[in-house]
Amino acid sequence: MPEDAPAARPRRATRVTLLCRGATAANRQARFSAGDSLLPKEPARAAALAESLRPFDRVFCAPEACAAETAAAFSAAPIPCPALRDLDYGSWSGETVDEIAKRFPDALRHWMADPAAAPYGGESFETAASRATGWLDGLHGTGGRILAVTHAMLLKLVFAHVVGAPLTAVWRIDVEPLGFLDLSSDGRRWALRGFGAGLPPAGPDSGA
Repeated sequence: MPEDAPAARPRRATRVTLLCRGATAANRQARFSAGDSLLPKEPARAAALAESLRPFDRVFCAPEACAAETAAAFSAAPIPCPALRDLDYGSWSGETVDEIAKRFPDALRHWMADPAAAPYGGESFETAASRATGWLDGLHGTGGRILAVTHAMLLKLVFAHVVGAPLTAVWRIDVEPLGFLDLSSDGRRWALRGFGAGLPPAGPDSGA
């Protein structure tokens, strides 16, 4: 390298934890809806989780009430992030999975088999994954520890993106309320640190 050439800027390590919002009546009923508030005991569960962790540098949340209420346990001013919103289920919003299976069995099978399908008129898995992973990839090199409170389906779609799995893999993944997806970036790619229930404490090897 010539003596007068600028030195390459070091890539900043970044750690992002996606957290599924707490439980709502809709998810307990297997209903396509993200507009509910948290169930009464969920804010305390989120607060207990937050107390077990050291603070995050930034906290983002999906715009729905349940996500914002969960994020409030981790930050007094979480940053609303439209890219983290739940899948738009269109005409299926408010319906249960069993109701859809009875009324639109062919459409349901098509949707489960084709990530580009949106028979309800809302978003396909491909569309939702694109907006969520586009936001995630924009965090490369920003540095620090970031929490993003979102929804179970978004965790599944991001997981598939990071490990290179087909989007149909979401049907083989369960995400509980307050479940997490923990990722790290060296400035070029995302690596999986953990995926499950109950966030692990951040140790000295957090890379951020």
